Amino acid sequence: MEMRKIFVVLILIQSILFAQQQEVYKILGISVEGNIVAQPAAIIANSGLKVGDEISFTRVGNIIVAGDKIRNAIKQLWALRIFKNVSIEIENQVGDGVYLLIRVEEYPRLEDIVIEGNKALSTKDIKNKINLVRGQVIAEHRLTSIENEVKKAYEEKGYFLADVKFEIIPTKEGRANLKVKINEGKKISIKKIIFEGNVKVKDGDLKGAMKETKEKKWWMFWRTAKFDRKKYEEDKKKLIEFYRTKGFKDATILDDSIYTDEKKEHLFVKIKVYEGPQYKVRNVKWEGNTVFDDKVLSERLDFKLGDIYNREKFEKNLYGNEQQTDVASLYLDNGYLTVNMQPEEVKISEDTIDIVIHVFEGKQFRIRRVDIKGNTKTKDKVIRRELYTIPGKYFSRSDIIRSIRNLAVLNYFNQEKLKPDYRMVSDSTVDLTYEVEEKSSDTFNASVGYSSFGLIGSIGVTFNNFSITEPWRGGDGQMLNLEWVFGRYDYRTFSLSFREPWFRDTPTSIGFNLFDTRYGFTYDLRQTGGSFSLGRRLRWPDDYFRVDYVFRFQIYNVGGTSDYYQQGKWSQFSLTQVISRNSIDNPIFPTIGSNVSLSTEISGGPLPGTTDYFKVYFSSEWYSRIFNWDKLVWYNSFDWGYVDGFKKDSFIPPIERFSMGGTGLGYIAVTPLRGYEDMSIGVTPNGVPEGKILMKYTTEIRFGLTMNPMPIYLLLFAEAGNAWARTRQTNIFDLNRSIGFGVRLHMQPIGLIGFDYGYGFEDVRPKDGKPDGWHFHFQFGRGF
Repeated sequence: MEMRKIFVVLILIQSILFAQQQEVYKILGISVEGNIVAQPAAIIANSGLKVGDEISFTRVGNIIVAGDKIRNAIKQLWALRIFKNVSIEIENQVGDGVYLLIRVEEYPRLEDIVIEGNKALSTKDIKNKINLVRGQVIAEHRLTSIENEVKKAYEEKGYFLADVKFEIIPTKEGRANLKVKINEGKKISIKKIIFEGNVKVKDGDLKGAMKETKEKKWWMFWRTAKFDRKKYEEDKKKLIEFYRTKGFKDATILDDSIYTDEKKEHLFVKIKVYEGPQYKVRNVKWEGNTVFDDKVLSERLDFKLGDIYNREKFEKNLYGNEQQTDVASLYLDNGYLTVNMQPEEVKISEDTIDIVIHVFEGKQFRIRRVDIKGNTKTKDKVIRRELYTIPGKYFSRSDIIRSIRNLAVLNYFNQEKLKPDYRMVSDSTVDLTYEVEEKSSDTFNASVGYSSFGLIGSIGVTFNNFSITEPWRGGDGQMLNLEWVFGRYDYRTFSLSFREPWFRDTPTSIGFNLFDTRYGFTYDLRQTGGSFSLGRRLRWPDDYFRVDYVFRFQIYNVGGTSDYYQQGKWSQFSLTQVISRNSIDNPIFPTIGSNVSLSTEISGGPLPGTTDYFKVYFSSEWYSRIFNWDKLVWYNSFDWGYVDGFKKDSFIPPIERFSMGGTGLGYIAVTPLRGYEDMSIGVTPNGVPEGKILMKYTTEIRFGLTMNPMPIYLLLFAEAGNAWARTRQTNIFDLNRSIGFGVRLHMQPIGLIGFDYGYGFEDVRPKDGKPDGWHFHFQFGRGF
């Protein structure tokens, strides 16, 4: 029975095979029909068919099936994406030869684009999204892509329901206009973000983790709450990252959807999450480490028994955190350039893990040589003396970072182009290269301000990368400054100063300043003198510290009489010591670090001269990034000063006393305080400084718009300060407060340009019982 069935099947197969007849023909000719723009020769060439080729057909009953060559020819013509329809037919048969006809129907070519219904987006913007040019094929697949691009552009504007339709209008043979009909719909915003599946983490915390996708709140008038698909996808990643910081290492998004209400007025976002268990760390084990013991490495990792497994903290403390206190930095700062650490998570129980970190330390690398590229003006030695990476030392990442910071502070180079690089020479040595791009650092050192008292400021020139031995070339890192300052009360001063920051190629600075000043109150005061400075970078407590000494001598020549000066000549010898620490990362727009200084001056006392006082001034500035973003910075500063005589009848020149107000430009020893008139605080009714004690606090939020080629940043500020004539009047709560906003631009060769608009809350002048109110401050050349 089985053999009979097999026999019947074989007979059926045989009958089918015999019924199929394969016919082979030679191509005698090829013609094209239906083409308008495309050339027949090009169509035939792209088909791959040639006269003389053999082609096959299979005949199954009355059905003729084309062979591989015909099928491939049709595929190749379709791949051109310029035809709606393609077919290949036998036009005529002569013996064993055939004449083929390639029949095509072309897509139309674009003549023009017509946009209808658009209001939120300009016609130009939509055409840019369409990205078709005259003569280009209008293919169906391209229209689908265009529709998505236009809808995406509308989504970015908040028109989530925008509808896009196309109409192809023939104009002439082979040409057509593309009409784009747009129904923008209503502009809608996110009404609510709904979470499902979260049990241990609150909805509010999850919403906070999404930085760009926000709900519309009536009281948050500044928030658009528009839906941006690209940013939404990024926010979903941030959502999972947030879960990881809370110990939910298995957390994932199971599903999400975006939909509107029935009236299509509001948008809703629904996200379904799986939290999984919240993991805690039981043990941290180290394997393969021989240079540093487990205790040292674990201290840097900073995870203890029972701590929630914060994945973000773990990765930062293992591979690299902002403070450079991570485990990798420990190795990289000691020459282990090829260190590799592979963590392994071992699940102990449902919510507990052990972390095993496999350490492959590699060899310790030393620096063979340090190369410098790109410096066209600054001499190599000026750059090398700022580097902490020295041939023969072990490779150190922190030394490289510190070296880049030092080069940035010089302000000779484009800070965005400072680029260190390294190259392994052998299995134990490495070459370093610092690539720099020179920029102009010399400035026309102008500082100008304006108040109700008139124009104040200074004009001068500063060569910041000067060379006394090659003045026309420069590049030795010396500073030469010539300045003329002018201001209220016929104040004017001329000065010439020079500074060598590395005397005899050591971190010792020397300099001098010569000046001639004239100042008029009810008397005429002229100061003539000079100063000599000597300073050095310290190694203790760290090498951000330095100490400077300034010895000054001047002659006071007084004409007229007043309560402060008697007519005649006075002499002054003073010695000032300044201890400072500066760790800011950028002289133009600092983002991290601090600048702190304590200045102590004695004049008279053990020194000769007719003046007799001591003066202490403390100044501090702190910079920190907000949200770890180098464009958004929080700046704080605090200033405190005290001046007094060695005796009750000691003579203290009024210009050595404290006063405040305005920009502080064009005056002697005036501390800026925006929101108030220049030199309006801490002075007598006739405008003479009388403050013995000064205190001032400033806080600012700074936002860097751009750093290259011209640094520009915006700021919001709040300040408070005062200057008291007597110690018993001092009251830390008796401060003149102000708030405001401003902008800073740094233009070469002018320097810093500043605009501030500040509101003074206190009644300083003219003592009319009302706040001093709004004041505009303008300056350029100097900042505060």
